[in-house]
Amino acid sequence: MEGVRKIFNDLCEKLGIKNWEEEIKRLVVYLMTDGTRTSSMLPEKEAYMDGSKFVVRFLTFLRKLGSKSCWVNVFEEFHQERGNYPQIYSALLEVVPFWREFAMKNNMRLKFVGKLDEPINPAGINEDLRVYLKELEELTEKNEFETYILINFSREWAEKHRDFFKDFPTINAVIRFTKGVGVPEFMWPPGKIRYESLIYVQQGSSSINWSDRQLLFLIALALRAVVRNTPFYARKEYKPGERERIRKLREEEAIFVNKDFYDEELDEGKKPKVAVIFTEVGPERYKF
Repeated sequence: MEGVRKIFNDLCEKLGIKNWEEEIKRLVVYLMTDGTRTSSMLPEKEAYMDGSKFVVRFLTFLRKLGSKSCWVNVFEEFHQERGNYPQIYSALLEVVPFWREFAMKNNMRLKFVGKLDEPINPAGINEDLRVYLKELEELTEKNEFETYILINFSREWAEKHRDFFKDFPTINAVIRFTKGVGVPEFMWPPGKIRYESLIYVQQGSSSINWSDRQLLFLIALALRAVVRNTPFYARKEYKPGERERIRKLREEEAIFVNKDFYDEELDEGKKPKVAVIFTEVGPERYKF
């Protein structure tokens, strides 16, 4: 895609984000993929593969813009109990070559996080995904952009291996698709989420439904939320006039930002997306 940084700069100007090239270096997104099956009429396995492509595109833009790392939730240990687990597993096997090429081309260092010390293949499938995951880690270990991918993850496993997480980056933005429930306890990397901004997206993480501009807009929204919220987390004191400004906007005006930046031509004919973020004074809804 031509002019990624120029497009992103224009979006940041629209969203009032200053000095984005420095701010994005501190952005650590937890991308909680969801809604891939209900966002298209693709067969189930292909829908999961399309979700994988969504992640690849998102990570590519993050790296090009200057972010240093990202977390991605793929599946939790409880998914093995679901009837469609063979489709999930088969899709992951099929996208391994694609991820290998993508990671090397885009300087991605892959780290797979989860209970992988015992077999995770469903009955009837003998191919061991863990072998490929280990190969991907070894192949990309000298690359720069850190990508932490949760596979067969559980809170119970994580709590028993807290030291494993100690050097990983701390998440400050959670992008949650289709469900406005934040991060459930069983998806929580221990010690890696303290002061995070929630970005709720109404649509699912299905690549065929998102334009490049919409993906960039989503990243810009995450950055806006983090830039606005971070100075006010655990605030001990306020600058002159800040308390009154916040009180007036939040308590008296009950401010609710609602803006439409959708452009059918620039968004390649894709359907509009809707996301909600939160700042120190209230919620903001964006159509794009």
